[in-house]
Order: sequence, then C-alpha cells, then structure tokens
Amino acid sequence: MATILVLGGGYAGMRAVKFLQKSAPATDEIILVDQTAIHTEKTNLHEVAAGTIDPAKITYDIPSVIGKRVTFIEATVTGIAVADQTVTFADHPDLQYDYLIVALGFQSETFGIKGVTENSLPMDDLATSEAVYQHIEQTIAGYAKTKNHDDLKIAVCGAGFTGIELLGELTQSLPKLQAKYQTPAVKLVCFERMPSILPMFGQPLRDYAINFMAKHDVEMRLGASITEIQPGAVVYQDENDQAQTFTANTIIWTVGVSGSHVIADSNFQQRRNRVMVEPDLSLADHPEVFIVGDVSAVMDPNSNRPYPTTAQIALAAGEQAAKNIGQLRHDQATTPFVYQSSGTVASLSDRDGIGEILSSQRQVHGYMASALKKVITDRSLMESAHLSTMLHKGRFDLYH
Repeated sequence: MATILVLGGGYAGMRAVKFLQKSAPATDEIILVDQTAIHTEKTNLHEVAAGTIDPAKITYDIPSVIGKRVTFIEATVTGIAVADQTVTFADHPDLQYDYLIVALGFQSETFGIKGVTENSLPMDDLATSEAVYQHIEQTIAGYAKTKNHDDLKIAVCGAGFTGIELLGELTQSLPKLQAKYQTPAVKLVCFERMPSILPMFGQPLRDYAINFMAKHDVEMRLGASITEIQPGAVVYQDENDQAQTFTANTIIWTVGVSGSHVIADSNFQQRRNRVMVEPDLSLADHPEVFIVGDVSAVMDPNSNRPYPTTAQIALAAGEQAAKNIGQLRHDQATTPFVYQSSGTVASLSDRDGIGEILSSQRQVHGYMASALKKVITDRSLMESAHLSTMLHKGRFDLYH
C-alpha cells in the first residue's frame, strides 16, 4: 500500500485524481488537498471580474466529483520537504507521502514594480475576481456623489490573454452599469509594454482584436512600460520613452502570473516559481514527485522552450503524471510527456473572439471563435470532473 498525495484541485490536480483511481492499485490511498473545496474554471475568471457570468456557473464542489477512492482535505500548503517526503500546512497536521503530484496553480506576478500589490486589483482566483467587479460597480455607482471623473476610468494593466479577454467582457457589461447608474461613458484604457498584443496568434487575428477594441472605444496604449502603480494612478514610460501618468480609481493587474509561492518557499530550484521537470514530468533525483500545471516548466522538444502554461496542457500533464505513478506502482517504466496543442482561442465577448485550430491550420474569428471557446469550456468540465458536471455547468448557448 502506498499513499499518493495530490496538491491542488485545479485543472491538473482534478485530472490527476481522476486517472489515479484507474491507474493506481486498489489498495493505495489517494489524497487530494486544496485550500478550498470549490474548483474554479480559471479560464473564465475574466467573466466574473466583468460581471457577465454568475460565479456559480464556473465552479463546482470538489468532494462531490472526485470519487469514493479519494480523500479530500481542505488545507493550505505551506511547504514541501521532498527529502523527508512530507508536506506541511497552515491549518492541518503534516502529511507524508510515497508519491506526490504538485499542482498548486498560479499567482499574480508583480515583476517587482512598486505599488502593484497595494494599489491594483489582481485576478488570481474566484474571490479576487469577484472583488474586481464589486469594486467596478461600487466606483461607478459612487460617481453620483463624488462627481470624480476618475471613478469613470478603468485601467487594465497587461494585454495578454487575461487582459484582452477582460477588456472584451467589459465592453459588454460597462454600458449596462452606465445605464443602471445614469453616468457618462466609462473610459477603458489598456497598458501593454510590448508593441503588440497576443503574440501566440498570427498578425491577422491580432489585428482583428485591435480593431474590436477600437470599435468598442477601448484605448490601447502599447509600448507603455509601467514603472509604478500609485493610489489611483498608473505611472509609465510611453513608446517615446516619455514619463506619463494616467489617473483612474479602478486599476486591474493582468500583466502576468507565476507559480505558487510555495515552490520558492520550499527551496525548489525554480524560476518564477516554476520547476524544470524531467521528460516524464518528475522532479530530478526524485522520481516519486511529479510537478504539473502552473508550477511546472515542461520543455517542448520542437522549440527547446517551455510549453506555455495553459489549462489545456495542465489537463494533459495531470493525466500523464497519474498514469506514470500507476506505471511505477506496477514496476513499469514511466512514459515521457508528449503534448500536441489542439489550438488556442481567446474570447472578445460572449459573441466574439479569435482562435487558431491547429488540427486544420485554420484561423477563426467572430462568432465562430466565441462558440468554440464555449465548447472548450465544456470539454474542460468533462475532463476535470465528469459528464454530469458538464451537463449541469456547461455552456450550451452556442447560438446566443
């Protein structure tokens, strides 16, 4: 009998426990630990932050879907001692393991920029994303009393996936808030250090997204290198290297993410809380430890660079790690992780988006891309939970 411990109930962790029940011997103990009993489909957090979806629609109860073989513990991980095969917690006794899957997820990355933590709103999880929308609505509602025009300005820092998808959703929800509180138009401005957006897409799709933003009066300030976030202000160097300040009473930080701080706290060799793993996803010199998802750096043999940290790869890696533990438990050699992306889709609202379908080398945009995004969400629900979860929580308004 062996104890298999999975840390994290996100995409990778949920997929792992699903396959561990099939691959591990029936006598093995499988334990899943997360700081919350609620799984969140984090690729949809931008909708919660914009107020365009009920948070319950992108969450489900972990204990209800993990299966009878798995013991769920709600606890916060503070450290991992691989030499002792022990995990420590803030609110639970230490646990020892024979095999470990680390899938602790991401946190916002400040890149050392002054004032980010104190003066901007992150979107790390469901609670912080809900807080973003609550702040937006309260600030817009408050304009009736304050008459402060900065209450009607929103700064989104970062034009990566999260930033662009959030901007797209805000173009749909802000007009409703303006009508509800009878305010003038809200000014929506995005700040991005790079001269372009969404480098994972080809130029035609990037142009489509830029044109979408222009059509919906979103101001894109590209080439803007943020140097500080002050209370109610974004300080940056513009594309001409001139110092600029933009005042706004809502500043949302979507510049980037790193892995969980537990990785650095546990003295793993890491970069931005991501650990370079072996081809089979195990930790070097510790074949009993597998690291997957946002805390893992998995090399792409074709590009010789780490794969991007996406939900799609997290699901695949969680499955492979579980299968490899099953192989070890049956005295078999592990299998290297091989990943083939199905494509990438970014939503620009409930009815618009951009995407690349790699299987057919096809680029899509507009309504077709938004429908494809919903199909991907439904597939994720089925892969991390099961069919009944997808039927209950899925996005079937494809013709909305």
